[in-house]
Amino acid sequence: MSKHEVNPQDGLMSYNDMSLTCSRCDRTFVWTGYHQKWRASRGLMDVLTQCEKCRASVALVRTANPAIVPAPPWDGLPMRTAARKGVAGDPINLAFEGSREALVAAFNTMGLLMADSLSLSSDLRIAEAAIRHASYSAAPVSNLFLFGRAQDLAIEYELGSVAQRHHARFWETGRQDVATHLDLWLGAVSTDIGIEVLHRHHLPAGTTHRIDPDLDAARDLLMTVLVEAGIVDVVVKRSGIGATSDGRNGGGDPFFTDGDVVIMVLKQAA
Repeated sequence: MSKHEVNPQDGLMSYNDMSLTCSRCDRTFVWTGYHQKWRASRGLMDVLTQCEKCRASVALVRTANPAIVPAPPWDGLPMRTAARKGVAGDPINLAFEGSREALVAAFNTMGLLMADSLSLSSDLRIAEAAIRHASYSAAPVSNLFLFGRAQDLAIEYELGSVAQRHHARFWETGRQDVATHLDLWLGAVSTDIGIEVLHRHHLPAGTTHRIDPDLDAARDLLMTVLVEAGIVDVVVKRSGIGATSDGRNGGGDPFFTDGDVVIMVLKQAA
């Protein structure tokens, strides 16, 4: 098992992937250096004792609150985004109840960045970063569409370079939970694991990312860290696209999911 070490060249803490055994299910799991670094940046220096699936299960139990019983207005909501030309995109796998301000504050607290808007300059910057294997921590995300419009918010956390990142898109539904009186947001979260620079006439003309096929892992990670940070009042689940073992998103990337949507009710300012 490797541990956090100080790099003698620059005096900075370095983080290496760690192979750990879950204290709950006895399975071996990898705690990545990037996740360690992110937790350290939030002041969390303890070593994980449970795998992501077990931590997600504990988080669901931990937020059980008989005083808050959300009733998200779910009927008729779309559960699949669309890419350009109407091609089926990423499925909805995450939702929040809360104001836009509460949503942004939660992400800021966790060190998650708002993605830059798409533009010619950001396109060129992300292409250059991809070619150089460099960082662009607020790189834009491609547009996906729900309710006939592109995402209202997009967040991300880079994993070492522009090619790898956790990221999510969110859409305001225009609906409010009658029980909590909070606005409902739908989201699609995934993890990018690679990037390809597109060329036209031998010149960079954009980029496209490739996603990790395990969408549930990305969903459960974001849910767990928000619950553990005390930002979430209660978590419930609703049916999404349904269990899918051989899905494809708008870019043709394979994905699999249990098909559920995790809905988090954010704590509101007193």
